[in-house]
Amino acid sequence: MKTKKLLDPKWSLAKREFWSRGRLWTLAAGMLLAGGSVLTSCTDKYDLDERDPEGWDKSIYARLSERGNFTNTLRLIDDLGYHDVLAKTGSKTLFVADDAAFGRFYENNSWGVKSYEDLSNGQKKLLLYGNMIDNSIQLGNLANVQGNPPRIGECMRRFSSTSKFDSVTILKPEQMPDNIYWQRFREAGKPIVCFTDGTEVPQIQFIESFLSNNRITNDDYNFLFNNTVERKPMDASINGVQIDESNIRCANGFVHKASDVVVPLRNMADLLAVKPQVSIFNRLLERFCAPYPDKEGSDTRQYNYLYDTNVDTVYTKRFMAVKSQNGMKNARPPYGKGNRGDDELLKFDPEWNAYYSASYKLAGEGFASEQRDMAVIMAPSDEAMTEYFEKGAGLVLKQNYGDWDNVPDNVILKLINNNMLASFVASVPSKFNTILNDANNTMGVEKSAIDSVWLACNGAIYLTNKVYTPTSYVSVYFPAFVNQTMKIIDWGIQHNTYYVYLNALGTRFSFFIPTNNSLLEYIDPASYGKSKLQLLSFRYDETKDDNDRVWAEVYNYDPVTGEREFVEEVFGEWRMKNILREILDTHIVLGNVEDGNTYYRTKGGMEVRVNNPSAGAGGMTVEGSYQVNEGDPQPVTFVYDQTPEAVGGNGKCYVLEGQPILGTRKTVSDVLGEHEEFSEFLALLEGSGLLQELELGNPDDPDDDHACGGQNISLFSNYHYTIYVPTNESIKALQAEGKLPTWTKIASDYAATNDQATKTADSLKIVNFLKYHIQDNALFIGATPEQGDYETSLIKMSKGSARFYKVTASLTATGIVVKDEVDKKNGTEHHVLTTDPTLYNLQAREYVYDSADPLRATTLNASSAAVIHLIDRPLQYETEN
Repeated sequence: MKTKKLLDPKWSLAKREFWSRGRLWTLAAGMLLAGGSVLTSCTDKYDLDERDPEGWDKSIYARLSERGNFTNTLRLIDDLGYHDVLAKTGSKTLFVADDAAFGRFYENNSWGVKSYEDLSNGQKKLLLYGNMIDNSIQLGNLANVQGNPPRIGECMRRFSSTSKFDSVTILKPEQMPDNIYWQRFREAGKPIVCFTDGTEVPQIQFIESFLSNNRITNDDYNFLFNNTVERKPMDASINGVQIDESNIRCANGFVHKASDVVVPLRNMADLLAVKPQVSIFNRLLERFCAPYPDKEGSDTRQYNYLYDTNVDTVYTKRFMAVKSQNGMKNARPPYGKGNRGDDELLKFDPEWNAYYSASYKLAGEGFASEQRDMAVIMAPSDEAMTEYFEKGAGLVLKQNYGDWDNVPDNVILKLINNNMLASFVASVPSKFNTILNDANNTMGVEKSAIDSVWLACNGAIYLTNKVYTPTSYVSVYFPAFVNQTMKIIDWGIQHNTYYVYLNALGTRFSFFIPTNNSLLEYIDPASYGKSKLQLLSFRYDETKDDNDRVWAEVYNYDPVTGEREFVEEVFGEWRMKNILREILDTHIVLGNVEDGNTYYRTKGGMEVRVNNPSAGAGGMTVEGSYQVNEGDPQPVTFVYDQTPEAVGGNGKCYVLEGQPILGTRKTVSDVLGEHEEFSEFLALLEGSGLLQELELGNPDDPDDDHACGGQNISLFSNYHYTIYVPTNESIKALQAEGKLPTWTKIASDYAATNDQATKTADSLKIVNFLKYHIQDNALFIGATPEQGDYETSLIKMSKGSARFYKVTASLTATGIVVKDEVDKKNGTEHHVLTTDPTLYNLQAREYVYDSADPLRATTLNASSAAVIHLIDRPLQYETEN
C-alpha cells in the first residue's frame, strides 16, 4: 500500500483525491454481483493488471475510445486519474453520454457551463463518479436488490461512486436559511463550508421490472416526467434520462448509453431551495433546519487535506425530523439544550439523501431499505399559498397572525407534515385515491392540481396549484390550536388527545371555546360537596415544560357577592388534564346548534340551552345547567365557520369570553325540593334508600369509596336521564286506591303486625314505582324531536331472564307524550305538563368525586345529568303472574 505517499503533501491533489476515495482498482477486482449470467468468473491465469481476460472484449475505456464519439467522457476519465481503472480492470457499470449529448448540455444546463473547459473539478467528479456504479450490472438487473437469493424488481435507487467530498458547498450568508440556528453565521457575513446532508447521493433507476413489480403504470411514468415522454415497455431511465443503448459488454463491466448527459440529482430540500415557484413553502420548511458542526473533526481534517485549505469547522445542513440519517430521529438542535418533542419535528428529513420509508432485512444482505422507495413532498406554489392564506382555509391563520412568517412552528408543522408523503411508490397517480392525510382520511389528490414534478435523489416534489390542508386546519379544533388566547383549552385538548375526536371530518360539531380569560373564573364542580364553593383561575406559561404549562389558583368563592379568598396554587399534569377534560365534555356538542332547536346535548351528557343563534356573535347566548338555574346566559363573542361549505371542515366554533359553560350543583333531590308540586314524589324518594351520599366501591379497598356531591340517586351511572314526576294529586289518588303504599302506612302496619314480609313487599312497590319513572336518555322539550322505546331503571324478571321495563316516549317541538305498559294496551297516554315553564325541563346534575371525603375532593370520578318533568298522572307497569 502507498500510505506514505497518501500523506505526502508533495503528492498532487488529483492523486490524493483518487487514493482517498478508496476506489483502488486492485480492491475493486473481484467485486462481482451474485447471479449466474451477469459476470464470468476470472481464472487463475487471469492477470488483471497486465491483460484483458481471454474471451472477453475490450475494456470500458477502449470501447469508448473505439467508438470515437465519447471524447468528453474520456476527458473526464483522464482528468480525474481514472484511466487505469477503466482501461484495464475493475468491476464497473458506467452510464455515458456521447459528444452530441454533451453539446446539448453545454447549450442548456443549470451550472452555467458552456464548454468542457468551463467545468470545475467538482463538476467533473459529479459527471463521472455520479454515473458510475462499483459493480458490473446489466440494465435489467439494476432493479434487483442484492441478496441470496436477490429480490427481483425491488430496487429503484442505487448509490453511485460519488463521495460527499466530491462537491462541497461553500454557503454564502445570503444563501443561508433565515432562522435562529443560522443567524450568527448570517450576521458574521462570512461563508461556511457546508455539506448538504453529508451522505452519498443515490441514482434513481426506473427499470421495467421495478415499475411492474410496484404497479407503476406507463401513465404514472409519463406523469412523473411531466408528460414529455411516452413510455413503452422495457424503457429505462437513470435520473430521468432515457437509456437508448444498454448492456454494452466490456472486459471490466457494462456501459449503458444515455440519451442525454446524466447529472446527479439534488435532494428534495436543496431542490426546493432553488425553485422560485415555492419560495413561501421552502421558507417555512427551512425553519426546521440547522448547520450541525463536525464535532469529531474527521470531516474537517479530510476536507482540509483534499482541498488544501485550513477551515476551522465544516458543517452539515440537516433538518430536525422524526426520521433522519440512518433512520434515526434528529430531535436536538445544534445549539441550546433539550430535545424537541415529536410534535415539533418534521415527518422526515428532506435533506437526507438515503431516505427510506420502511426498514427491510434480507438474508445475507443486511439493510437495503433506501433502494426500494423514496418520499414525496407536495409543495404548493406561492400563488396557491397566497390564495389559501387570503381566502381559503388558511384565512384563520391570517386572522390570528397576519403573515406567514408570524405563524408559529407548531402550527406550520401540521401543514408541512401533511404534505410530506412517506412513500413515492404509494403516491403515483394511479394510487392517488389511497393517499391519506394527517387524520387518515383520503386526501383527495388529483392530477389536475399538480402542475409539475421535480425528481430529487431522495424523492419527488409535486408542484401543486392548491394547498392540501391538514385536517386540523379545517376542523373545529383549529381555532383553539392557533389562537394565542385559547392556549389553556388547547393544552387540555392535546393532553386528553381530544384533537383526534375534534378532527373527525365525518361528524358535525359545535364547539364552544372558552378563552384564557374565560377560564380565569371556573367554578370547580369538585367543590360542590364542600362547605364553600371554590373558583379555579387557570394560568398558562409558554416558557415552562409542556406538562407544567397549565396550573390554577384556587379561591374560596361566593357566587352571590363575587367575593373570593385565595387558598392555594395547584399544579400537576394529571389533575389539570382531568379538570380540563370535564370542561371540554361540557363545551362540545355533537351536531348543529343552529338548526332551530333550543336544547343540545354535550359530549359529557349535559344539556345546554342556546338562544338567538341567528344573531351570531354579540347576540347568541349559551347556558349550561348552572347558568340556566341561575339565569345567567353567556354571550358568544366570535364565531369561526369551519363547516364543509366554508372550508371543508366539520362545524362551527363559538368563542366564550365570559363564564365557561357550567353544570349545576343541584341534585335531583335538590330540584324536587324547590317545588311544592313535586313534594309527594320527593317524599317517596327520600324514604326509598335510593339516595346516597357515598358510592361504595371494593369492600376490601377503603380507598375505592367515592363521595357524592349531595344526595345522589344510586341508580345513575355516568349517563343522562329523564325523571317523570306525577302530580301530587295523582300520587295521592293512587295511594287512596291502595295501589301504592305510603312510608307512613308501611311503618304503622309493621309496628302493629311486625310482618317483615309485608313490609318488604310494600317497600318494594314504592321503590319499583320510583324506578319506573326514571328513564334512560334525557328528553328536553326544545331539543331535536325523537321517539322510541326507552328503558327505565326497573328490572323485569321474565322466564328466568332479566330485562328493563320500557316506556314509549314521543318528543315533539312543544311537548312529550309518554305511554306506559298499560297505555299500550288500552290506547291511553301520559303528557308532560307545559302550562308552567318552571315545572318541566328542570336540570339536575349529580357528581361522584375522587375521594371518599368531599372536603378532600380534587376532581370528578363520574357525573350524571337529569331532566325533570311534571306529568299528569303516574306511570304503571304490569307484573308477571
